[in-house]
Amino acid sequence: MVASFALFLGVKSPWYSLPPEALEAFDTNLRIASAGRVIALLFALLAGAIAFQFIAVFNWVKHTSRGAQLCAPTNVTHTIENCYSRGRTARMLFWSGLIAVLLFPYLITTWSPTVAFLSAAYYKQGVEATHHVQRNFPKIQSQWKQNITLSQPEPIKSIAYFSIEDSRFFQMSSWDRIWVEGFGYSNNFFAYIGRGWSYAVAGLVISLMACYLGLAEQSFNALITDLAKFLPWAGVAIALLTLSMLLPNFIDRHLDTLYAQGQYRPVVTISRILKTCYPPLQGDTEFLRRMAEAGFYANRPDSDAIEFVKGLESYRRKDFIRAEDYFQNALAMQPQNFLVREYLTTSILNQGVTYFNGPNSPTNHQTGLAIERFERALQIFPAHIEALYDLMLARAANGEFDRSASAARQIIETQEYPQQSNLALLGQAYLHNSWASYHDGKIEKAWEQYRQSIDNKAWKESGEGQE
Repeated sequence: MVASFALFLGVKSPWYSLPPEALEAFDTNLRIASAGRVIALLFALLAGAIAFQFIAVFNWVKHTSRGAQLCAPTNVTHTIENCYSRGRTARMLFWSGLIAVLLFPYLITTWSPTVAFLSAAYYKQGVEATHHVQRNFPKIQSQWKQNITLSQPEPIKSIAYFSIEDSRFFQMSSWDRIWVEGFGYSNNFFAYIGRGWSYAVAGLVISLMACYLGLAEQSFNALITDLAKFLPWAGVAIALLTLSMLLPNFIDRHLDTLYAQGQYRPVVTISRILKTCYPPLQGDTEFLRRMAEAGFYANRPDSDAIEFVKGLESYRRKDFIRAEDYFQNALAMQPQNFLVREYLTTSILNQGVTYFNGPNSPTNHQTGLAIERFERALQIFPAHIEALYDLMLARAANGEFDRSASAARQIIETQEYPQQSNLALLGQAYLHNSWASYHDGKIEKAWEQYRQSIDNKAWKESGEGQE
């Protein structure tokens, strides 16, 4: 019953959390997470059915007309053990369900590349904003921000983290990369995991514990027998999944050789098939660059890919204005390409950072132009944490405290989605809210928000903190 309750919580609670406006802008969804909740529902019903069957058998034995003989504790236990011993199918189902739920990170990172990119991007943005707060804490605490400089953001160049760079990969010390990078058990993924997945794992583990504990003295032998039958099949499945990750890497390395030999047509053909069979390569900059250049040399150019490569070259030269034009053209032709949208957003953000920092000195701000760039970046990449953070600082430096507080409230909203809120970001957000309230003459509210900026225990003392 406890397992069934935990699994129902796994159905009710979300399995993954990302800003909905970002999912809409990137034309993606969390259907894989929804499928996981369906699996949790099926196993919740199965666990509940077994629990009620147990209760029914117990009551039947206890109230049977055969009297005290069957009601003796030893006979009751024997009858219940017989009931459980016939439940090997249920145990195998629970084992299979546990493996399927544990493969949820792999399904997201491998077969839902846009969702994997968004989680990695938001995680990286939060880390970079935190680093800026730590490096510039005295300056960002200053209300007027006359001496502060913003950091130039860098785009995510690849979400195909699982790659074979050299022969050291095959050493045992590197095998943990299979789980962290291949199967998705990384900080990028778990930063935005929901409680539903944890509840489902806990529910399935408790279900298995209940099944084996119900066998009393036979529990250990039954566990060994079941593992002997289940683990070989699970090992085969894990081996096949690992091979499905290794094989695209071998082919990718072979494409480098073909490209160097000038065999451009095979490179284009194989690359198109490969990025369909192994979706993480759709978010790998070097893979897409090589495919675009091979298509150009083979007289099979892909116009949107060519625009993307031109943008990459302009970005490398730090010509962010021209890079923006190229990336904008590429995005217009391929609006679902999340990597193009990432580079476009970063190009615009870097323009804003350049305007804010000034051409000659940190105090030569062009905050109006910077603010316009940050706002435009947010239209392309909603809830972009670095863009919101830079916008909040730029508006405060320009004396727009009400509008700075508006960006701060958006930052607070973005922290509803990760597992752990970013304390450095939230502290700055509440501080900018405090300045806005102070300039509006709301002294008591300003003091309350200032307390929230330095003490997270004060977040729940007001409606705004709870939101």
